[in-house]
Formats: sequence, C-alpha cells, structure tokens
Amino acid sequence: MRKKAKALLVLGLLGGLLAILWVVLLPTVVAATVRSRTGFAVQVDQLSVNPFTANVAVRGLVLKNPEGWPVADFVELREFRADVSLLSLLGNRYEADEVVVDIARLTLVRDQRGTLNAVAFKEGLAGAQTPDGPRQAKVKQGFLIRHLVLKFDKLVYADHSGRQPSVREYNLSLTRDMRDVDSVTKIISPFTGSALGLVSNALGGMFKSNPDLLKELASPLQDAGRKTGEKLKGLLDSLDKSRP
Repeated sequence: MRKKAKALLVLGLLGGLLAILWVVLLPTVVAATVRSRTGFAVQVDQLSVNPFTANVAVRGLVLKNPEGWPVADFVELREFRADVSLLSLLGNRYEADEVVVDIARLTLVRDQRGTLNAVAFKEGLAGAQTPDGPRQAKVKQGFLIRHLVLKFDKLVYADHSGRQPSVREYNLSLTRDMRDVDSVTKIISPFTGSALGLVSNALGGMFKSNPDLLKELASPLQDAGRKTGEKLKGLLDSLDKSRP
C-alpha cells in the first residue's frame, strides 16, 4: 500500500510539473514557431491550451510585422477565448459553445509591393505551396459559434503601395453579442462603411483560395461600396494585388 501511495505521489508530482512546464513554456514555443515560419514577432502575456478539451485562452497578444515593413504594428489583442467541441474538430463543421474576441487595435498594412500584411502572415503560417502537385478535392468546412462576443476598438489601414503613403484610422468602438453564428457574413455584419470594405478585403485576400468564402463576401463588399461611394471593382482590384 505504501509503495502504491508513493508511486501515486510521484505521478502526481510529475503531472503537476508537466502542467507547470506546459503553461510556462507554451507561449515561448508558440512565439518562436510563429516567428520562424512567418517572420512576424509575437509577444503573449498568457496562453493556455487544454489538449483534452480543445479550449484555448489568449491574453495580451501583440503581433508585429517583420523587419522592413513600413509600419511595425499589426495586431494588439486583449483577449481571445474559445470553448470548442473537441469532437467537432474531427468532422466537417467546427462547433464552439463560446468565442470571445477582444481586439484593441488592428493595423492592416500594404507594403511597397502591394502585399497586405494579413495575407503575408496567413501564407507564412500555411507554408510554401506546391502548385505542380495533384489537386485534391476540398471538403467545405462549416462552423457554428453558439455565442460570439466581439469587441473591436480601432482599425488602421496604412497603404504604402502608391507614390504617397496614406493612413486611415477608424475608431470602431464595437461591442457585439451574437448568437448562432455560422457564416463569415454574420461575423463581419457589425462593420459598416469603409471599415466593412477593409475587413472584407483582408479576409478575401487571406482566403482567396476558398471560392465559397469569396461568394459570402460579395454582398458585404457591394454594400460597402454603396454606402461609402467606393466601387466594387476597386475593392476586387485590391484583392488581386494581394495575390502572389
């Protein structure tokens, strides 16, 4: 009995030690991995991932553009929290009981080559693609967020692709509480005017290989053009600039 008790104690101590190492080392490992793959520097105050439940919590995340970009700022995230169904990750529709996104500031930057930082970051994470390889049929991935809390303070767009750089800032001050979100259109629905066009532009550029998503974004882009006087053609042209 004593040997069993000692063995359980040792296992308990090892489990506690592994949990502490997981909490302490995970942010450093993630930051190093992101930087090595994308060139974007990451700083995280708190990051926790439960491998048994697929729940994720991030607080105090700052993402910076790589050296050489005309603007260093990219993302300032106060909090991201997702309560995801583990079994749904194995299927064709991701489900989450609750997702909280609290963005202090998002800076979209188009560099001198016309590349959008959001697109460069996404493609860096995805890795180099091999266009000569055989094409495989893609299964459409759906999602359902039963409760989405979206907070978004400031959106900045810095365009350095022309002769004269231009910077536009939008104090959004958004706080939305949404239920049963199952489409990208519903996620971007709180945005209006030029901010809607910019968010749709960024999402379209990041997921340009997904025709279903681009179809979803077509209507919001048209609405943004009508409300702000910007033509849909101009927005679609800006999407083309982001293509490699």
